[in-house]
Amino acid sequence: MKRENITIPVTLHTADVTQMSQTDQLKARSRGLFYIADGEEKKPFALELDELTAGGIDTISDAAKEIAKHFGIYKQRARDASGGKTGDYIFMVRVKNPAGGELSARQWIALDQAADRYANGTLRLTSREGIQFHFVKGRDLAELVRHIGAPLRDGGCGLSTLGACGDVNRNTMCSPIDDLDRDLPLDARSLAHAIARELAPRTSAYAQIFLADEEGRTVAPLTHDEPIYGAHYLPRKFKVGIAHPHDNSIDLLTQDVGFLPVVNGKSDEEYDLYAGGGLGITHNQPETQQLLGVHLGRVPREQVVETVRAIALLQKEHGERKNRRQARWKYTLRRLGVDSVRTALRERFGIRLTDAPPQPIPEVQYHHGWHPEAGAEERFFYGLPVENGRLQDTPSVRMRTAVRTIVEALDLRLRITPNQDLLLCHVPAARREWVERVLGEHGVAGLHEISRLRRLAMACPAKPTCGLAMTDAERLLPRYVSSLEAAGLGEVDVVIRMAGCPNSCSRPPTAEIGIYGYGKNDYVIQVGGRRDGTRIGKILYERARGERMEAILKGLVGAIRDHNPDGLPAGEFLFRTPTEQLRRLIGFE
Repeated sequence: MKRENITIPVTLHTADVTQMSQTDQLKARSRGLFYIADGEEKKPFALELDELTAGGIDTISDAAKEIAKHFGIYKQRARDASGGKTGDYIFMVRVKNPAGGELSARQWIALDQAADRYANGTLRLTSREGIQFHFVKGRDLAELVRHIGAPLRDGGCGLSTLGACGDVNRNTMCSPIDDLDRDLPLDARSLAHAIARELAPRTSAYAQIFLADEEGRTVAPLTHDEPIYGAHYLPRKFKVGIAHPHDNSIDLLTQDVGFLPVVNGKSDEEYDLYAGGGLGITHNQPETQQLLGVHLGRVPREQVVETVRAIALLQKEHGERKNRRQARWKYTLRRLGVDSVRTALRERFGIRLTDAPPQPIPEVQYHHGWHPEAGAEERFFYGLPVENGRLQDTPSVRMRTAVRTIVEALDLRLRITPNQDLLLCHVPAARREWVERVLGEHGVAGLHEISRLRRLAMACPAKPTCGLAMTDAERLLPRYVSSLEAAGLGEVDVVIRMAGCPNSCSRPPTAEIGIYGYGKNDYVIQVGGRRDGTRIGKILYERARGERMEAILKGLVGAIRDHNPDGLPAGEFLFRTPTEQLRRLIGFE
């Protein structure tokens, strides 16, 4: 909307639903996600799902696709080598998993079974501590979601996919070592779960569509009231994370809302509050920006959940509803003004937000190998590196089977890390050697056998499944790492992250070397992020051809090792070294 050459945002306060984006109109007319209401036509989502299950249609409609995201489901199509969407219609299903778990042995076994029954035999650990199933066929979609949601007593996972995607609060993150850290055990995990419960959609649609009997699925919604989200839900996705004073693996400043415990002795009575982070942009759209969260102040622990709820309400009311590229909270916050948001939190919502200098933000930790756990018993957790989060069995490495064997034998619990790795938790001291032996017998490399470079690298799934991906990432980064290892650079201490598009799900902009796709065979290379996530890297190459990538990376990593006389951390060296000088060191002008 424009008034006297001033652009007025399209919000719930300034416009009616007809002026909003097509996605917002679909949400508003869905009656709590129950119906697919495209134009004048309206039908229950469950009917289209039934057609899909019966094989009457190859995939769901585009209108249903937008609703399905709120159920943790992405409509996809397999892609060929050039990126064309020419293959089978498939789905990705994401499990909501607050605080990275903790998943019980029975839950893990049920998830592991689902990978073979309904997907492609892999469990994909995500950078938001969730789990994804890939290559799910349409006929299996409903049954997979039911299996995930079914109680443990019925052989299900006792979990949910509701809100794992869509315009709601997504998986609420927490440091995976929150209560395990022997020097500073906390209980922020309970806050993460409380936030997830508070901001979960309340509509009956999910239960009626996927978990109820036939009668319950096909009638009108039992309830469609959303006390927080309303009929329109949020303008875009919303992400929350809680760091630990010893670990910023959640990348605190990239969250819509982030918290860092303020510790007095062993107590976390207050939390530093950050808001307005987000790394996604759109190529050639300069109004989209990679932004880090800003410090708003300090809140008492007992108001952490209220604070997130208040910010979600501000975003619902004031977020842009027409241009989805401007709809994230990071833009709303800056448009409203930081001081205005602080005032609203204090005066409207009663948040006891105090002004205080922020405490130092810790570095991202990886937690690989054995670590003693907090508590009276002598127990350990083992951080298992999972390359790019793809837990699978191959002819030479049967990692998925190894993990299940260990979990079943020891009744272990597991957590997923923001670096797409797995923590095997609560291992008795006497069973550590056995765990290592089982891993070795299944071909899983020990830490000493995996280069530092490979352990720290991370990529998103990208092609061939993600519909937004412009390039490969997960399939390509291991090849780049192998090339660097062959060049003798495997032990250089540098974080490389790669994504298939500028949505940056694997967080390349805050990495020491970040790569994301631009076109079918071009990449943006961004360098100089900090290991504590407090700096976005600078653009080294706006577009680098795929054929040059290995040579560029060898030059970059070699420069960190050979032209860094002060021994600076990799990110600091890359950030301080002038761009043209870096290009000369690499060998490409």
